[in-house]
Amino acid sequence: MNTMRPTWQAGPPANFGSPAHGKPKADQWKTCIEFDLPVSLMKMWSTGAADVPNELRLRRQLLVESTMLLSMAIRWAISYRTSPRHAEATRRYLELYMKTLRELFPNMDLHPVHHNALHLPDFLLRFGPIHGWWMFPFERLIGILQKVNNNYKIG
Repeated sequence: MNTMRPTWQAGPPANFGSPAHGKPKADQWKTCIEFDLPVSLMKMWSTGAADVPNELRLRRQLLVESTMLLSMAIRWAISYRTSPRHAEATRRYLELYMKTLRELFPNMDLHPVHHNALHLPDFLLRFGPIHGWWMFPFERLIGILQKVNNNYKIG
């Protein structure tokens, strides 16, 4: 069975995930989380599901749900327009996503990035759509600077 990708969305590079690809860019992660990962998990785990123990089947279901919640949070957060509805949906999906993380990985510590993500809805209301204030130019410059060979020596 083939999966048809939405026409507006670029797929990941052929060597995505391999050492040769290097560090994925934010847009590549976004694409994978929005489309590739949920679709792949559903395709992979839907076949032969009857042979899987119930506990594992429930864990897989929660993993897919968690991935979909993160995907929905991203979609609402990065819309080219914003409103209180966008902010509330972003908040709701992020909170549900983090709740599923705690269920899946009870011993995992949440990191500052999880806390910071919960501020996104407020930023959407204060500053407008993320595309207007994100740091892409600076991220690009940092990426270029990381490739400069300096042998860890000044000058």
